[in-house]
Amino acid sequence: MSHILEVQAEAVIDIQEAFEWYEAQRSGLGVEFIEELESSYDDLCSHPQHYTAINEQFRRLKVNRFPYLIIYEIEGIKVIVNSVRHSSRKPKF
Repeated sequence: MSHILEVQAEAVIDIQEAFEWYEAQRSGLGVEFIEELESSYDDLCSHPQHYTAINEQFRRLKVNRFPYLIIYEIEGIKVIVNSVRHSSRKPKF
């Protein structure tokens, strides 16, 4: 069963900031970040229980090639992305 993805406003802001930072480093790198993020979303919707539990409510998934974690929770058939954080800025997640 594939789950439905819901990205919270805070996560959208996180993603936009990361995209802009990577684009400033090298043109096209931000696009590569978004592509890896979308690939992670596909994996997440297919197997949301597969990834590391942070606590009883939240889980995390590391984005390939980039030092970012997707912090999410599962509610029924929905996977809710709460934030997308740089792994060294939020070490608890």
